[in-house]
Amino acid sequence: MTGRPPTATYRLQLGVDLDFAAARALVDELAELGVSHLYLSPVLQAAPGSTHGYDTADHGSLSAELGGRRAFDELAAAAQGAGLGLVIDVVPNHMSIADARANRWWWDVLEHGPASRFADHFDIIWESHEVRQRDTVLLPVLGDHYGRVLDAGELVLDHTDDGFVVRYSDHVFPLSPESVADIVRHEETGRLDAINADADRLHEILELQHYQLCHWRRARHDLDYRRFFDIDTLIGVRVEDPRVFADTHALVLDLVGAGLVDGLRIDHPDGLSDPAGYLERLAGATDGVWTVVEKILEPGETLPRTWPVAGSTGYDFVHVVGGLLRAPAGVATLTDWWQDNVDASTWDEVV
Repeated sequence: MTGRPPTATYRLQLGVDLDFAAARALVDELAELGVSHLYLSPVLQAAPGSTHGYDTADHGSLSAELGGRRAFDELAAAAQGAGLGLVIDVVPNHMSIADARANRWWWDVLEHGPASRFADHFDIIWESHEVRQRDTVLLPVLGDHYGRVLDAGELVLDHTDDGFVVRYSDHVFPLSPESVADIVRHEETGRLDAINADADRLHEILELQHYQLCHWRRARHDLDYRRFFDIDTLIGVRVEDPRVFADTHALVLDLVGAGLVDGLRIDHPDGLSDPAGYLERLAGATDGVWTVVEKILEPGETLPRTWPVAGSTGYDFVHVVGGLLRAPAGVATLTDWWQDNVDASTWDEVV
């Protein structure tokens, strides 16, 4: 096993107000408190505007918003200098597709469909029982039914640095090579405004895409990709595939191998098709680095003994401790006091 196991972790929720540099400034103070390891929320590049980091958009880079690789290395060096280790949160189950441009794997899938080299990275059902939906992925992003949105002129073709795209509100999607060839064949590259003004012609082009834009309500029954719970913008990743595991974990393994990271916290392993297999592959790739999993245990449930991990994240333990700190007899006293003394209708008044 590499590194040393934590004796006391301190979690930092990283974000625009607490980036790698700001975290570095806390190292000495936390070391004085007796903390052995900083536990960092996800550090990989997340979706634009993410406030939590669990919506990874790029597994190959550290978050630019948090300071990037240089700032992370400086944080790791400062932590080591103070005698602290680093534990990072890893999200193997899903990726963000909220902004197609931010997730270049997803962009490539939308552009090339099943022919994309990343098509098998995502948990997508390409073979629909409906002929019209075969080799396409359903995108439930429209605020109304497709025909109404089309007739209202809310779908617009454009040409950007990413090539030909279709815009809808804040969404941008690529055009397939087939549709671009069709536009060029009709010598329409300089007349996008004319296409945008012709709903029938625009519909013909959209029919050539490897995705189908639809009303958001269709996600409940017709979605053809696995999502995280009911969040349409988080798509399931097929991390059980060795090639996908390698692509999604290369940077994390590099950080562990370089001695910058001493432990891993795995987000929602029970969402994976083969959590035991995943954890075994991870243990082998990291030489058994200290790893815990966010497995919420029901009363009486224990982690499978075959999982090569140090344990769970301890929600069950915290629940027991929290119960010891709550005196049931105090509830009535607090309720009576509140009713007698507080007449508040807003949050500020309650505070």
